[in-house]
Amino acid sequence: MQWLAKLMYGRYGTDALGFFMLILVLILDVIFTFTGWDILYLFSFLLAVWCIWRIFSRNISRRYAENQKFMQVFSPVQNMIVSKISGARDLKTHRHFRCPSCKQKIRVPRGRGKIQITCPKCGQEFIKKS
Repeated sequence: MQWLAKLMYGRYGTDALGFFMLILVLILDVIFTFTGWDILYLFSFLLAVWCIWRIFSRNISRRYAENQKFMQVFSPVQNMIVSKISGARDLKTHRHFRCPSCKQKIRVPRGRGKIQITCPKCGQEFIKKS
């Protein structure tokens, strides 16, 4: 493993953008396997080459800036996905509502009948069936 450490010394390495690109390469390869569209294979190959080039790049500041721009775009999408997954986990025990005034997401337990819900953010009260 010492040879790998020496090889990567002074190089950028992996980051969130590189990981995303590798996942995209795998997805495109699977789609290519089922469809046979050569353009997908070519795009997947070029994306993999670009990803490997970024990993071995010595221009660390530029790769870091690329990753920061990617994270600005991807973070809201990632947060939305995580929110949907965590909301789906407790669907059997809780209901989720949005405050009519500030749109804050509120989680209340199921099976309580009609209840008065007070928004913790703005204090708006509304009645819903849980």
